[in-house]
Amino acid sequence: MKETGMDGMGRMGRMDGGVIDARIPTAAYCRVSTTKDTQDGSYETQCNYYRQLIETDSTMRLVGIYGDDGQSGRSMKTRPELQRLIRDCELGKVKLILTKSISRFARNMLECVETIRKLNALGVTVRFEKENFDSNSTGGELMLGILATIAQEESNSISKNMSWSRREHLERGEPWEKARYGYISVGKHHRWQIVPEEAEIVRKGFLMAGMCYKIKDILAEMNRMEKKRGSSRIWQSGMLKNMLTSLVYIGDYLSNKQCKILDANGNMRHVINRGHVDQVLIEGHHAPIVSKELFGVVQELVEHGLLSSGRSRYNLEEKKIICRAMGITAPMLTPVASTSLQSPTIQEPEIPTVPTVDIEPIDEEEPAEPAEREAKAV
Repeated sequence: MKETGMDGMGRMGRMDGGVIDARIPTAAYCRVSTTKDTQDGSYETQCNYYRQLIETDSTMRLVGIYGDDGQSGRSMKTRPELQRLIRDCELGKVKLILTKSISRFARNMLECVETIRKLNALGVTVRFEKENFDSNSTGGELMLGILATIAQEESNSISKNMSWSRREHLERGEPWEKARYGYISVGKHHRWQIVPEEAEIVRKGFLMAGMCYKIKDILAEMNRMEKKRGSSRIWQSGMLKNMLTSLVYIGDYLSNKQCKILDANGNMRHVINRGHVDQVLIEGHHAPIVSKELFGVVQELVEHGLLSSGRSRYNLEEKKIICRAMGITAPMLTPVASTSLQSPTIQEPEIPTVPTVDIEPIDEEEPAEPAEREAKAV
């Protein structure tokens, strides 16, 4: 017969054949906030350390090691393993949590204090190794508030230093971001080099866009090419539109297209950068995959919605854009492609200069019926 109970110290006990397991149900929480090479192994080291510490302590019973690898400490809500640990505490599975430091547990003072109070109310103690105190000790909450404030200031300082370092790298033409599709980052200076198989698919996408194919048709062709080369990548509409509007493919790099902001509820959100933070444009950062001329006309096609399905009427300006696009893409086609538009073959495009196009003022008129694709090309 087995029974469970709780002793006077708040420790869970299990009775098995008359013997009570009075060990404290203990868990450890580990976290590293970055995947940089300098921290490789840090997460595993933390986990192994606490596992051995708990298993060799006769007063503790290991419940589990909870860890968020590569997760920021700014918000507890974005860390799934910490949330799972809190749920297990609510279920009474854990009575003692071991963690390296306040900064590993939380860097937002308000969240940290609120969570510790919640755990204390559940009879759960949090032990911070670096600061050498327990959350339920005498004066623990006062100490917690002081140390959490210090931890938050340290976090702010680190974030500012990282932002400064990132700006310095950008000004030297060395962005930290992962290379976009079609490129690979090489060497300690993160130079971007073209990946030929991926670049071929990018060129096909831009060429078909320049030929005024619809988004669904471009997606079908690009996914066919991915499947043919044994890739599991599946292109979707949003991914394609991002590709077609990215300066990356003409060799330029624009930083901070997206950024993080704190919303009214104090939550961190990723948003499109609309002047929230400064941007840096690095021209000629890497080799282009498509010409500026083709890229420019594709931007016009996208902006006017000319690649969307269901269009049947075009104004004079849109007709001019379509004709200009056809004129740009025609020299890029092989004779085979010009007679069979189902699967155009792409030649390696030269990188011409961007021509100046004078657009005459457009008088208001009733939209005309669209001509056939061949007529537009003419």
